[in-house]
Amino acid sequence: MKKLILLIITLFTITGCYDYQELNDRAIVSGISIDYEDENYIVNYEILNNQKSESPMLKAYMVEGVGKTIVEAFQNASDSISKETYLSHLKVLIIGENAAKEELRIIADYMLREPYIRNVFSPVIAKGTTAKKILQNTTKESPVVSEQIDSLIRNNKFNENIGLKVDFDHFMDEYEDERIDPALTAIELLDGKVTLAGAAALENGKLKKILSPENAAILNVLNNESSNHRLNLPCENEKDGFTIINLYDNKKTNIEITEETIKIKSNLKAGVVKDSCGYDFREGEIYEELATKYEEILKKEYEEFWKTIIEENTDILGVQKKYYQKKRTELENWNKLQLETDITIKINKNGKTFEVKKDE
Repeated sequence: MKKLILLIITLFTITGCYDYQELNDRAIVSGISIDYEDENYIVNYEILNNQKSESPMLKAYMVEGVGKTIVEAFQNASDSISKETYLSHLKVLIIGENAAKEELRIIADYMLREPYIRNVFSPVIAKGTTAKKILQNTTKESPVVSEQIDSLIRNNKFNENIGLKVDFDHFMDEYEDERIDPALTAIELLDGKVTLAGAAALENGKLKKILSPENAAILNVLNNESSNHRLNLPCENEKDGFTIINLYDNKKTNIEITEETIKIKSNLKAGVVKDSCGYDFREGEIYEELATKYEEILKKEYEEFWKTIIEENTDILGVQKKYYQKKRTELENWNKLQLETDITIKINKNGKTFEVKKDE
């Protein structure tokens, strides 16, 4: 009996050592950057450092591979590591602006066919710089850049929803659908920090235009993907003052499309987060008055967004796809539709909800 117990303990000990050794033999890739310059693909891996270190700056390191083909570039990057390349942990793929304009279809096809990559990572587009420069922009606060970008996109608790929550599987579904122009999160370096930069609109398998962060935020509201969206109302008598509300429950927007119109109906909840205008919030009428004004502000934001995608001729809202799903027929001239809005904002304060009473 004692021998049996000793054997079981030994087996568990050996297995643990084996797993630990196997982990040490793997290069766990958390982020990948791809650039295209001088007819060469430049691939960089951000690899998690599984060796113990007191320095936060040593939590990850980078290796690079260059090649005339994307296969060659990936292979050269993997060959520069003395360990087995482990891609199943990949969180973020950063694609350089030039690569997104010229070689996006080749990049997408390669990532789709790579059997060791799980398609749950976030593809993003670098704006105004190379993907490599973003991936290597480590700081003491953010020593693993891919984890920082992943957090920027997914952590919406305290931030304006600018990042588009699009994993690779979802992206490829839209990428192959002719009835929608896909959009990805754009990122940039601003004052030395990695920052969300708006929505990168694609067309015919290539990057077409990077739209503003404001447009990205509205796109999330319209797609019911927003948890926070702030609206600023200037004070009437205070030159630099504002009253700010946060739309915190933005899952109730419905879009109806006919051959002549696109109607956006939003029923949203909000809370007052800042007031320097001196409103008396003990009075319910104040909330009704403010709700009316904020509904006009949001209406203008919807109109500006619609105007932008019409001018850029980019259907990132998926108007044609929504129409086809409903009618089972193609929509001609989606960019000729007239926009109609029906917006209701309910402002909540101290457990009470106030909304504008509209005439039936």
